[in-house]
This record gives sequence, structure tokens and C-alpha cells, in this order.
Amino acid sequence: MPHHFSDIGLIILLATLAAIFLSRLKQLPMIGYVLAGVIIGPAGFALIESEADIRFIAEIGVILLLFILGMELPLASFKKSYKVAVPATFALIGLSLALTFAIGFVIDLSVQEKIVYGFIISLSSTAVAVKLLANLDLLTKGTGQIAVSILIAQDLLFVPMIILTNEMGGEGGISLAFIPKILIACLLLVGLIAYLSRKEKIHLPFEETVQKHEDLIPVAALAWCFVGAGLSEAAGLSPAYGAFLAGMIIGNSHSKTVIMPRIEPMQNVMLMVFFLSIGMLIDFQVIADNLFLICALLVAAMVFKTIACISLLKLFLPQDRWRCSFVTGLTISQVGEFSFIIAAAALANGIFDIGSYKVIIAVIALSLAFSPIWMVILQRFVQISYVDKTATALARAVRLTFGLKSEGLSR
Repeated sequence: MPHHFSDIGLIILLATLAAIFLSRLKQLPMIGYVLAGVIIGPAGFALIESEADIRFIAEIGVILLLFILGMELPLASFKKSYKVAVPATFALIGLSLALTFAIGFVIDLSVQEKIVYGFIISLSSTAVAVKLLANLDLLTKGTGQIAVSILIAQDLLFVPMIILTNEMGGEGGISLAFIPKILIACLLLVGLIAYLSRKEKIHLPFEETVQKHEDLIPVAALAWCFVGAGLSEAAGLSPAYGAFLAGMIIGNSHSKTVIMPRIEPMQNVMLMVFFLSIGMLIDFQVIADNLFLICALLVAAMVFKTIACISLLKLFLPQDRWRCSFVTGLTISQVGEFSFIIAAAALANGIFDIGSYKVIIAVIALSLAFSPIWMVILQRFVQISYVDKTATALARAVRLTFGLKSEGLSR
């Protein structure tokens, strides 16, 4: 960790300048934070060299980021769309596992590594997806609700994924004893979601006292965050997941409208910390040594997952929802924050060595780095399909989006 304010100032300055530079190129500032992390970390000027310190920074960033994201997720939308989102998510995870097992035939991977890689690439970035949908003004519309419902379904399935990852790393291997643990965790989670998605908002303890003192509001919110993280860790789950659930509870309480405006400025700082730490974990030597595996997982995560999601939603949605299937497929293509946690659990439990861990960190970071390309495609598709309405079917909209036919397209 840096011990001088000059180092801290330089790190924040580099992150800010990188974000400004990327913003002027009409790219997401998050990519600038990843770039700044590369410059700051061991692959660059090594202002921060300790990998343990970097992983700790990343974990704190993930905890706070997922806490805020939990508050923003509309559970009411999930309740309306879960009959589409849940089976589509299960199918997407199954296809991701099938693909990583296929990759395992080409590259020597253990069964545990194949399963964990499948889990990791199947999960999407809630932070990036919500940002993309908000930029396109689709977050509160039907298309955005389907995408967000799939993200929530993935977040629910994170619980059995992390339990299974921890179980596979045990000395005795997988035993049937973990099944009741998964069932209990899932039942409690489904019960919580059902309770929070009611029309009636819940009351938080001491909310009247806290709301009378504005200075206490962000402090009380952070107390919820880290209490949730601590309880989750004590239960054998990820601290970040507990923070996420704590955010969901606040997001469905009467206090949300009071708390959100006071902690929203923290969100951009949390994004910076998280993506900065991801950039610091990139190791170019690992990328060079494992180029084929990284490219294969990256294609699986982005291209295959996008195509699979579009195809699945066309099966589960009515025929007139082709716009939704394409937008959702592109929106959830990035590897997500919970994937970072599963990778860390696989490292801690001996499923991954440090080399494999750095491989998957590179895949996560590169998938985020390529997100501006998906953003450009999404913007063009939305212009064609939602604004100009020059296409009445998915095939024609895709052709126009990729410039295969340009007639009728107005900008």
C-alpha cells in the first residue's frame, strides 16, 4: 500500500486523467480506470506492488460497489419477468459450462477448473449493464427490465456457485453434505426476494432517528453495508454478497429515497476503486504465456454468451420482442463483479494457482475493455430499431447495424 500522500495523489490524478481521456473519446470512464490501474500496478510503474494489497483494495471496492447496486436493482421488475429470466439464466449457465468443458478438451484443465471457468464467464457485470441501459434510456422500459431481471437471476445463482466453489476446494473433495447448505441458502434468498418485492415498503430499524440527523444517513448506510458483509462472511459466503443483500433491503425500504441522494456520489468513487484494482491485477506476461486460453475464454464470455442469450430470449419471449433479445444479449456480455469473487474463492481454495487466477483476471479486465465496442453496436441498433424504426425484423436490424445494408438508416 502507498504510505505517502504524494503516491495517493498521483494514483487518483492518473485515474482521473485516464477517465477524462476516455470520455473525450466517447468511451466509458471505467475503461480509463482499468488503464490507470495497469499504469499504476506491477505491470506499469509499480506504485503498488503487493498483490495481497491489490486484492484487498479490489475486495473493498466490490463490497461497496455491490452495496450501491443492490439498492438500485428494481425487484418489482424481476417479479414480473422471472418466468423468462430464471430459465434463460439457467440455460445460459448450462451452455457456458458446456463450452468451458469443450475448451478443456483442447487445454489441459481439471474438472474443478472447468466448472469454475464456466461459472465465471456465465455471470455478467451489473455495473456495466446498468450503465449501458441508463445511457440508452432503456433501464426503466420493458427491454431494460428483462435485462435487469436476468442480472438479478444471475445474482441469486451466485450463492450455489460460491458454495460449490468452496466445496470443491476442500480436502475431501465434493461431498453430498453441501446440498442441504445450498438448498437452505437458496430458500432463504428466494424468501427474502419474495418479501422485498411486495408492494409495501419495509421499515428499517432506527430510521426515524437517523432521518432526523442528515449526517447520520451515510454513516448508517455504511453500517448496513459492512454488517451485511460480516454476517455473510460468518455464514461462509462472500462478504460482498452480504453487502449486496444489505443494499437490496435498503433499496426496498421507506428510507431509500432519503439514503440514495446522499450516497450516490460515492458510487463513482467505488467504480474507480474497483476498476482501478482490476487494472492493477493485469499481468502482461501471464497474458502472453496463456494467450490461447485467454482468447478462448474471452470469446466464450462475450461473443458466445451474447449469441446464446439472443437465441434463448427469442425462444422464451414472444416473436415481437426481437429488439429486447438483441439488446439484452449485448448488455450482459461482460464478465461480472461476482466473477471476480468466484475467482478469488477458487484461488483461496486451491482450485486456481496464482497463474490461473491472473488468467481469469485478464479475461474479466479485457471483457470490460471491449465493452465500448458493444456500446457502439447497441447505440446503432437502438437508433435503427427504436428511434428510426427502419427494421421490422431482427435479421434486417442486425444487417443495418453492422453496415451490411445502409438504405433507410437515418442518423
